[in-house]
Amino acid sequence: MKLLLKQSQKIFLIVIPATLLMAGISAYSSILSHQALFEACKQRELNTAVTLIQNTIEEAQTKAAARASIVVNQPSIKEAFRANDRDRILERLLPTFLIQRDRYGVADGHFHTAPATSYLRIYAPTLGQGEDLSSFREMVVNTNKDHEPRRGLEIGRRGLSIRGIDVVKDAEGYIGTFEIGLNFLPVLENVKKNTGFELGAFADDDLMSRIANSLPHPDAERIISGLRNIETTDWKTLKSVTTPELFSSIKEISTQIKTISGIDYGIVLIPLKDYKGLNIGVIVAVQNFETYQKQMSAAIVRAISFSLLQVVVLCGVLLVMIKVMFVRPVSAEGSSQ
Repeated sequence: MKLLLKQSQKIFLIVIPATLLMAGISAYSSILSHQALFEACKQRELNTAVTLIQNTIEEAQTKAAARASIVVNQPSIKEAFRANDRDRILERLLPTFLIQRDRYGVADGHFHTAPATSYLRIYAPTLGQGEDLSSFREMVVNTNKDHEPRRGLEIGRRGLSIRGIDVVKDAEGYIGTFEIGLNFLPVLENVKKNTGFELGAFADDDLMSRIANSLPHPDAERIISGLRNIETTDWKTLKSVTTPELFSSIKEISTQIKTISGIDYGIVLIPLKDYKGLNIGVIVAVQNFETYQKQMSAAIVRAISFSLLQVVVLCGVLLVMIKVMFVRPVSAEGSSQ
């Protein structure tokens, strides 16, 4: 009987450490697997945000160009422009453009004559008529010069806009140009709706201060590392992550995960390039990844609990097997003697 107990103890001393080792390996493997899965999910969300931001900006540029094309091809607009009849142009366009502004974020509708002289602003008819914009509106200058439509980003008197510009011409030839400007907020809100990210658009503060002088100067907190926030879906969230270090070098698209006060945030940075391809700002998108952190913590608890359960079950099975295979036969043998 004593020999049997010694053998049972040896079995326990061998099997229990082995069981603990296998359970530990199983838990560790499960934790690594879940960690890789959640990291992949985070990266997928970041990549999706990048794609949607780029596509939405491109789509907005196309819409701006399409709206401009519709206007410049209306015979009544051509006739009024040729006849230098601003009142008639306003009569035709202002009611429609008020709807476009209120529903679709059309921030500007602007007629020019060569080289880049302000002829008529739909939303501000008396503002700046005859103003020479050629020192900062190269997009207008070049369109009036080569009579080719353009689209892209550029800073004007009212700030950074997504623009589409087209040529107004009739049977007699060239008359001038017409431009549509869209603001960024509908773009940001559309991306937020589809991804859950909070977004902000930032533009070069020096350019904004020099060119967009019809806008009030923003609060100091909205100027970070020489970039001015012009639109945001949630400034409180953006403010917590947009540090000078984040904007230290923005030359290409980047994604990162940053931990702030124990919470992970996914961050997307997309440089804003003007129609010539020069960097003039950045789009920032931020997503709170706390849900993934909670899921990861729950996965760790489950993995450890399951491993401990394995140990308990295997030890219980081992005890039963020892009792059935050794203890009972020996007891039965002793009784028969």
